Amino acid sequence: MNLKKKLWVSFIIMSFSFAAAHAAGVVIEAAKQQINVDKNKGFFSGDVKVTVGDVVVKSPRAELDLEPKSKKPSLAVFFDNPYAFQNKDNKKHEIKANIMKVSLINKTLRAEGNTQSIMMKDRQPLVVINSDSQEYNTTTKVMRADGSVIVHYQDVETFSDSASAIIDKGGEIQNLKLSGNVVMKEKTNVLKGNKFEYKPEKQEYQMSGNTSTDVTFDDGSRLYVTARFQQYNKNANNIIAGGNVKIKYKDYTAVGPKAQVFIDSATQKPNKVVFTGRSKITQNASTVEADVITMTMNPKEFNATGNVKTSISGSDDNEDMEIMP
Repeated sequence: MNLKKKLWVSFIIMSFSFAAAHAAGVVIEAAKQQINVDKNKGFFSGDVKVTVGDVVVKSPRAELDLEPKSKKPSLAVFFDNPYAFQNKDNKKHEIKANIMKVSLINKTLRAEGNTQSIMMKDRQPLVVINSDSQEYNTTTKVMRADGSVIVHYQDVETFSDSASAIIDKGGEIQNLKLSGNVVMKEKTNVLKGNKFEYKPEKQEYQMSGNTSTDVTFDDGSRLYVTARFQQYNKNANNIIAGGNVKIKYKDYTAVGPKAQVFIDSATQKPNKVVFTGRSKITQNASTVEADVITMTMNPKEFNATGNVKTSISGSDDNEDMEIMP
């Protein structure tokens, strides 16, 4: 390469770096850099570090695509287990993966292969997400994960095929959606469904599609609820279930189209269940059918209204009774 061409290439690299840093908010550092302007390609190796605003990506090797007309950076691809992070006040968001793709136009970061995303506050993990792939949009603050997704959030662990979360400016999750074979575990409690949505601001979650809730209490008793739809509000301390509802609690089994379970705020145990629509409650061999049934656990009692039908089993083997000789 002659001196004139060397000077021209050096000028292109310096111009590119200056334009990236000041116009697009991109700074690239590496032990070795090679820019092929004619092919709109850049190659970087050796302690590569790319800064896009307050997002930093580090890796051993990276490639950069340039826009054909403007020659500005458009897409950066990082190889060999790159690491990305974003610091803001006392919060930090970091991502690890086999490969990362950063769109400098759309301001998105996509991680592929053994991905892990961690959101921390005061150096303590708040949310940890493991999946096959993850994508984070720094403009919309939306994160999406796909493939064998596992989310750890406070005392909650979830499993699903995909997940998405909206993150506010403070780094807090405002909305979490899970879909596909969703399993949610919190201590001894297990929830299942096809779709799940959690809204921290309202302290509320919703599940749909073959849902089940399995809650184990301190005394070993269990509350098991299955339905097409379930909604739990922590502030109201109740569960609303709809569509082929079935509830099992101790020696009670109840079925109906809709039910509302009220949880005692002190004991965190169910103390009342209200069924609306034609429902049936069974205790041992005794049943109560009615349009509206209210069941309390302590004391154990039923209040049934609307076309009530009660069947009480006797204690004798022969329950036949005659009123005619």
